[in-house]
Amino acid sequence: MKIHICYLLVLIGALSACNKENPAPPLTPDPFYKVVINNELNELQGRYAVWISDEEGAVRAFRWIPGADTAHVEVPDSKENEIFDCTIARVFPFEMPGSGVRDTTITLTTYTALANGETVNLRNLAYIQTSDLSFTLKGVNTLDSIIVADGLPISRPQPGNNYFGQYRIEHTGRVWFRVLVNGEMFWRYLYFDNVSGDVNLNEVDVNLMTMNLAHPAKIDLPFTTTWKYKVDGVIDTATLQFVPLGDIRRVPGGAEQVISALNVFEPVANEDFMPEPKPYSSFRLRMNGTSDAADGYNFFTDGFYQNLPAQLPAPNFDLEPTFLSDNRNVAVRCIGDFDLLSFTRNYAGAPINITWEVVTKPKNGTIIVNRLPDVPKELGDSYRPLAQFQFGDLVHTRAENYQRLNGYEAVIQKRLQNSDPLWQAKGGYTGREEIY
Repeated sequence: MKIHICYLLVLIGALSACNKENPAPPLTPDPFYKVVINNELNELQGRYAVWISDEEGAVRAFRWIPGADTAHVEVPDSKENEIFDCTIARVFPFEMPGSGVRDTTITLTTYTALANGETVNLRNLAYIQTSDLSFTLKGVNTLDSIIVADGLPISRPQPGNNYFGQYRIEHTGRVWFRVLVNGEMFWRYLYFDNVSGDVNLNEVDVNLMTMNLAHPAKIDLPFTTTWKYKVDGVIDTATLQFVPLGDIRRVPGGAEQVISALNVFEPVANEDFMPEPKPYSSFRLRMNGTSDAADGYNFFTDGFYQNLPAQLPAPNFDLEPTFLSDNRNVAVRCIGDFDLLSFTRNYAGAPINITWEVVTKPKNGTIIVNRLPDVPKELGDSYRPLAQFQFGDLVHTRAENYQRLNGYEAVIQKRLQNSDPLWQAKGGYTGREEIY
């Protein structure tokens, strides 16, 4: 028995000596930096890729994101004090109808200095539906004007077709149109709720349509140009119920109206003398236009108003170029306080079209320098214009300000969450864009 115990002690000692000479490898620490991608889209809606770049632009992590799935993208060996950019690319191949030519559109967004652990939601928030509206007007001697809100004319009412009209309308559940007939000085209108399919009205007697005697609301604009605009009466933002109040879809090839003020005719007046409840809870106003002045810029606005404003002021912030951008670098000076700075580059070719936006944090009086990160080999080998940054030296630089959002971080969270199609309007958005 003593001999066996001695052998056992010797064996234990030998094993201990071996362990000291060949210790177990240390555990690899978990990477500090990761991003969660929640992709709710299937691959028919686009194939998504994401990569993480360090401050030098080097690719530190890359992966394709499966359709309708969630993915974690981690940066190996990342440290707490490192700063990373996250780029999300959507690759969408499509074939032009009847052409047999297959094109590819690549849309990229780079979030600079994205915080560790952020979640990016990829969702389609489109809520507009399309319906065909058909009708024949009766009681018409002269049709002086007709406006079908958000309607693309297929057949315009006229004497030659017995005043038959057909329009393809984009809407959120409410459809309406208005007419000036028989030399009258006031509009007559008709609208419908809870529309979910095509609307065939057969005969419509204009004498039975509701009269609108209210004066138009007038909005003075920052400068004179061919403005594009959209005015909606808001019924309920929670259920996305709107009544469009403006005509923004003109006949293809028709003349664009150059205006310095906008007259908005409402289907039902929302003025102070109207009894409660008011027809609308508020109004949504979207406008964009380009100034032709020497220091001109593109103006954007999207916001909700209890009453339509009498004037849209020019932005009180600006961007100043500091040196000529090339196909990868750009630098601008921020003038005034605003919430987000965006750089967008475009490549239009065949069979690839590319749009790459970089969003970053601005600072008043500071020069912001940005260089596009490297392109992962997995994408660059398939799309050479992307790998070679074939964007030319023009960059769309845009300053964005939000009246009801508190700073850059709040704006970025809205973009990452991607949960509300109306977040910009609710934030009170104003944008100023210039090309350098």
